[in-house]
Amino acid sequence: MDAAAVTLPPELERVIFELAAWQSRKTIFTLILVAKKVCAWIEPELYHVLLFKLPEQAVRMLQSKPPEFLRQHVHHVALASTFEHTDVARLLSTCTSIRNFAFWTGNTYPELVPLLCKLTNLQRLSIDLFDLFGGDTELRIPPCEELPFTHITHLDILGLVSPELWPVFAMLPRLTHLCFSDVYLPDAIRAAFDLCERLELLVVIWIYQEDRSGGEEQSEITDPRLCIIDCEMVYQDWELGARGGVDFWRQGEQMVEMRRRQIKASTEGWIIED
Repeated sequence: MDAAAVTLPPELERVIFELAAWQSRKTIFTLILVAKKVCAWIEPELYHVLLFKLPEQAVRMLQSKPPEFLRQHVHHVALASTFEHTDVARLLSTCTSIRNFAFWTGNTYPELVPLLCKLTNLQRLSIDLFDLFGGDTELRIPPCEELPFTHITHLDILGLVSPELWPVFAMLPRLTHLCFSDVYLPDAIRAAFDLCERLELLVVIWIYQEDRSGGEEQSEITDPRLCIIDCEMVYQDWELGARGGVDFWRQGEQMVEMRRRQIKASTEGWIIED
């Protein structure tokens, strides 16, 4: 049989192209030019993970594709710049299948709460909770039924973790992973362990080393679920995790698993090497 005449089943062709796109995102821009069907198969990969460092990027994206396409294929979004409230509202109202959302604009506001509630698949959230609930002027934690926390498993709290926020820990029925960014507060950590029934990991990440006080070194908290991790390249770390790589969450999981193995080994007389 002439090798040139061999045709693969469409299902196998699609798997091959999707695998190539998954292995190298840069390759997608070449592959989508091969044929219309290939473009239809792998172009959505360009929209699964989106990190916006300029508001114009998000606006162009919203204008480039039909709402139905974005609603189906946009799953991970990070906003890392100042955005107009109207643009944020349009983005969240259009891309309602977002599972992982990071709001790093430096301007968090209570009007975001109903918009986040539209994201019924939201599982991972990175945000300033203090400002989300009103901040210094009128801090108010809405009742559970008005919060977007039903399916949240991973929560990264930016900014203040004041005692007024601690009741939120008990309003996250599926929370297994919690993070405090650039702040080490033993009382808040203990409250989280007490109130979050399913908590498996609490990470304190240090993005800005100059903010580090060294207080964790004197802390008496010995819970093996607590991890301290340096994460200066936070944008890259977020994108790596969104694409299935080892981010600070995964690093923490590995640390906790090792500790548990060591604890078990010590009680049973085993020897485990790192």
